Amino acid sequence: EKALQQVVRLIARSADAVVAVSEPIADEVRAFDPAGEVRVIPNGCDFDDFAGLEYRSGERFRFSHTGSFFGKRDPRPFLSALAASGLEDVVARFAGDFKAADREWVEQLGLGDRLELLPYLPHREALELQRDSEANLLLLPEAAGRGRIVPSGKIFEYLAAERPILAAVPTDGAAADLVRETGAGVVVAPDDERGLREAILGLHARWRAGRLTNGYLSDEQRRRLSRRTRVEELAELLWSLK
Repeated sequence: EKALQQVVRLIARSADAVVAVSEPIADEVRAFDPAGEVRVIPNGCDFDDFAGLEYRSGERFRFSHTGSFFGKRDPRPFLSALAASGLEDVVARFAGDFKAADREWVEQLGLGDRLELLPYLPHREALELQRDSEANLLLLPEAAGRGRIVPSGKIFEYLAAERPILAAVPTDGAAADLVRETGAGVVVAPDDERGLREAILGLHARWRAGRLTNGYLSDEQRRRLSRRTRVEELAELLWSLK
């Protein structure tokens, strides 16, 4: 930890400018008395990546999660909540790395065909899975407070997919704020099995009633969140350093 702080201090005091992806991270850098400006430029959405990909309503409610389970990301609270929901027409699809220990653990839940474990997919196929889902699952642990200030880059891909998001994330963190701000989905604490169960039941009920929102963003939200806008913000910063 001390070595990391020394590296951050060295960079902060020698850089002409520092870019952070969230305000809390920027505040951490500012505490090291940086020589230059510290500016927040979040990650962005590439909506063009989803061109030609469609959502088709299925016979079952499909939750999808794409990507790795590195660090303390944990699918167990969500899967326990799914089992406790008693819903037989809901399937959870995990594409990517699923730890061997979790594979062994999940067998006791008896989910059967309500759980699909897929290998890593080519990027285009992963995007197709996200778009053709009733909801996408975002998992972000507390991780001793880091989960609050470091929003997963996955959230921007999910936003671009424009399907509802079930965000099992720190409820007072940057990812939760973004989901609420955009109206893109439901936020539940990552280890709140009861809350996750209620969220699953709620999304399923809305889907059955034909009232599940499509996750579309407004034109202004799309403009503000696009990677093009982020590049313009970065270019503005670079030009200011001349």
